[in-house]
Amino acid sequence: MGGFTLGRKIDLSYKTNFWLVVVTVPIFVLGWLITGEVVNGLSFAVGFFLCWALTRELDPANELSAFVAGGIFLLGTPLFDGVEMVILFWMILLVRFISKICGKNPTYFDLLTVTAITIFLLFSRGSSVFVLLFTIALISAYYRYQKKSVLGKFALFSLGVFLGSLFFDFITPGYLFTLNIELSFSIIFALLILGGGVLWLVEEKEEIRDDLGEFLEPGWIRLGQVFFLISFWFLLFFENLSFSTYFTLFSVMLGVFLYSFLVKKLLALSLPR
Repeated sequence: MGGFTLGRKIDLSYKTNFWLVVVTVPIFVLGWLITGEVVNGLSFAVGFFLCWALTRELDPANELSAFVAGGIFLLGTPLFDGVEMVILFWMILLVRFISKICGKNPTYFDLLTVTAITIFLLFSRGSSVFVLLFTIALISAYYRYQKKSVLGKFALFSLGVFLGSLFFDFITPGYLFTLNIELSFSIIFALLILGGGVLWLVEEKEEIRDDLGEFLEPGWIRLGQVFFLISFWFLLFFENLSFSTYFTLFSVMLGVFLYSFLVKKLLALSLPR
């Protein structure tokens, strides 16, 4: 059956990981002071960490883009209303599942773990959009892992569950439909520009290595990015998450975009030739 291969260690000897831990502590204190509750402070710090972690999955060649995304996340401090941590963690696992950034083929235990989280989200949120996104991830993984039959069978079963759930009103209009039409169209336009920018600006020629040190085809990272963008769209149209959860996903997208479009170029100009 195999063990869990979708976890990634935080090596504190690695400079960016060390600074992540260092900045997370004052972020926890900041959240605690602003909200007046320890639990909210912890949620704020975990939200920052998950924002950083999800950005690292989507842009593994540029470690600083995760800190840019984290900085954008902090701008939403005054409006913080909690993040759906399980959903963000679930998305991180699925992106890893698709890209194989951990360096190992997924095991049955990996598959059962993400399936269990998907089932939990289906019933706890009362929304089958998570089953649909899980199906999309499985189809992506099916082609990623040389059309492994078990992934194809899981994808078909998951698709069947999603189609069946439509008869029980397990999918409803989401957050985007609660806004006025002008704001909704503005958000759609902005996300189209940013989403296209992420896919266009993140260079495929950059060398990416997985956790085992093996070269990773950039196209598989791109596949994970596409899954993230699709997920963001579906969660906007068919889920009602907290503002801070949506802002976390937006911060991830904007962080990757800004780093490649602006910060990376500024750093290149400032470094001695």
